[in-house]
Amino acid sequence: MSERFCSVIILGPAAPRMLKVHLSRGAIAVLVIAFLLSFLAVVTFGYTYPEAVNDVNRAQLEAENRALKSEATNAAIGLQKLDAKVLQLEEATKRIDEMEASE
Repeated sequence: MSERFCSVIILGPAAPRMLKVHLSRGAIAVLVIAFLLSFLAVVTFGYTYPEAVNDVNRAQLEAENRALKSEATNAAIGLQKLDAKVLQLEEATKRIDEMEASE
């Protein structure tokens, strides 16, 4: 049996018995290592996963998304108008070329 390093006695307020725990140096070392590993795991998870977005930031992101969607819609409408203008110009160019060729 290993040498006792620490003894803990636990008494409850209305408990009829007491609980005795005897810890050796090895057991304390295992507990300390387990605590350090679990602490490092929690710290690693804390830095690995992003923090939750609060309501103010969420509202700001939603406003930016709406603005970007409206800009994209406006850009698409502008492109359609430009395509129509280009088609008109191409038709006018064809008519001019035909008029010059017939003269």
